[in-house]
Amino acid sequence: MGDENMKIKLSDGSDLGIDVTRKAMKNIRLRVRRDGSVCVSAPFGVSSGRIQEFVSSKSAWIENHINSLLRQQDSDEEHVLFMGTNYALEVVKDRRTGVALNGENMTIFCSKPEEYKDVLQNWWVQQALAYLGDVVNKWYPVLGQDEEDKPVIKIRKMKTLWGSCTSMQRTIRFNYYLMCASAEGIEYVVLHELTHLLYPDHGAGFKAFLSRHMPDWKERKRRLESQCAGMRML
Repeated sequence: MGDENMKIKLSDGSDLGIDVTRKAMKNIRLRVRRDGSVCVSAPFGVSSGRIQEFVSSKSAWIENHINSLLRQQDSDEEHVLFMGTNYALEVVKDRRTGVALNGENMTIFCSKPEEYKDVLQNWWVQQALAYLGDVVNKWYPVLGQDEEDKPVIKIRKMKTLWGSCTSMQRTIRFNYYLMCASAEGIEYVVLHELTHLLYPDHGAGFKAFLSRHMPDWKERKRRLESQCAGMRML
């Protein structure tokens, strides 16, 4: 709580409380917290009337910012992006434990609804291992290497990498969040990492191999990067 409290009127007629704190500073500062509450820091010498005038002048901005936060929270909590589709999320208390996809709906069944994220994560990893394993099986033969040398596949949560390949250990790690991407994006990442078993770097040989077996790899890469900015591959 601040040193003072004041209110502003929102467009729907409701009142929004504002926490005001006095500090040794030069200017009035306004902040909307992630929970939607609003706080103001003001110099000791500024009158309450001047602070109220300042806050009231910012009422439209405050309301828009709060609504934006609420929309973001709704999106984060109620939708899950899986293989290029944004599924509406539903959590159902049930003796069963699992995840079901129906159209554009994703239903999570669990006996303790508050633990639905654990159920989703376990299901997600299983789906990733199965699906990525199938894609690896599809593309591995183009390498011309022995079947018994097929790489080990692991799923990891990574901040900036879609995938990484340790060619000497013949291990490929795919990002947990790669399953958010579309099927064509996933295929590109899989072939990219498999190609590193032949070419450790991103030189001319690496690019020529990709172009020969996936002529549209550059377009797939571009679309993947535009959808998921900030991620890369090694």
